[in-house]
Amino acid sequence: PLLLPSDAFAHLRRQAAALDALRPRLNACCRHHAPLPCARRAWTDVLDEFCTDEFGVKTRQFHCCRQHGAA
Repeated sequence: PLLLPSDAFAHLRRQAAALDALRPRLNACCRHHAPLPCARRAWTDVLDEFCTDEFGVKTRQFHCCRQHGAA
């Protein structure tokens, strides 16, 4: 668990939650017949979920959430 004060650092909690969500998906990709496409899909899915969460709060969104496509 993160050792952050309970009244601040929500942006770091969202980032940590995204990384925590990615870990089991990457582990599953290691057993997949095509691990690299699986890992890329896992990364983009988790990043999309992270950005959805970022745009759901009234703070400045993480810079990568403003990019689209291959960027």
